[in-house]
Amino acid sequence: MSFFRNVLRRLNPYDNMRGIEKALALHRRSEVRPDGLTLIRATNRLEIEWRAREIHPWDRGREHSEHELQFTERSFADTDAALSRLFIALPEIDVIDFRVIHPRSDIRILAGTVERSAPVSSTHSLSPRSRLWRRGVTILLLAIVALVLLSSTSLAQTPTPAPSPGAEDSSTSTDLFVMIGSDFDRPGLLPRANYNIGIGHTFGFLKKDPFGDELTFAYTYENSGSHGFLHTDFGEHTEQVGLMKNFSLPKTKVLTGYTWIQEGITSYTGHSKVQNRLDTGLSLGAIVHINNNSSIWIQETYSKVVTVPWYTTSSIGYTCSW
Repeated sequence: MSFFRNVLRRLNPYDNMRGIEKALALHRRSEVRPDGLTLIRATNRLEIEWRAREIHPWDRGREHSEHELQFTERSFADTDAALSRLFIALPEIDVIDFRVIHPRSDIRILAGTVERSAPVSSTHSLSPRSRLWRRGVTILLLAIVALVLLSSTSLAQTPTPAPSPGAEDSSTSTDLFVMIGSDFDRPGLLPRANYNIGIGHTFGFLKKDPFGDELTFAYTYENSGSHGFLHTDFGEHTEQVGLMKNFSLPKTKVLTGYTWIQEGITSYTGHSKVQNRLDTGLSLGAIVHINNNSSIWIQETYSKVVTVPWYTTSSIGYTCSW
């Protein structure tokens, strides 16, 4: 911390302000004009990167899922505490750009930008994750996936008993999934919010079907307004049935892939009358398996609604299986 104090000793905010105003006073350099540039805003920004710490050695003997949950929550708590202490220790700093690196690799698991003026809740009932969110910290979704991939390596290396002949063909499961993402509407690649929730069930007799082994039903809400991202008065509500084909990838049990064909009816609301249209979607995705009951889905979807330009959707979501 003494390093920062030595560097910032010369960054007194009043000295900085006088220097900035002097640099913008262009009329003082023998110009004919009597005016200079008007300062609107100036900030001191700190860029910092640190490596997350592992959970306490006393807690490392627990089950794998508990271990990873503790590590995730520990990382959020450490980040929240470190940002607060940095603002206290460095009063000259207005904005902090930070990155958190996984302790066993160089993969970034958290990143964001926090302003000193951002509200900090004094309510201890809020989790560190919620406090970071309220402070305006953007948590990278891909970083969460990277964390899962790293933490699942030991799980994938754990030996499992070989399945009996025909067990894979007859096994079934049910998936409850929630996904968020962004549409990219044509023309112009306009971003629009996309939220999806649904349920699927795999059937043993469909395992050898080339098109799919899991039947799904899903509901999707999309912002179909001409402006805004999250929500407008104009919405697109879609109910679809689908056929999903799950397939394994070579040399890994942590990551699998899938294709997904969906067909349904979409309803446009916000107009004088509700407009119903046929909606077709084709998806290609990957599943990151946390354990036997939890996974992260990442997918890219091509969609076409009758009388409406086609669009693509990038999504990520969580799935609970049983």
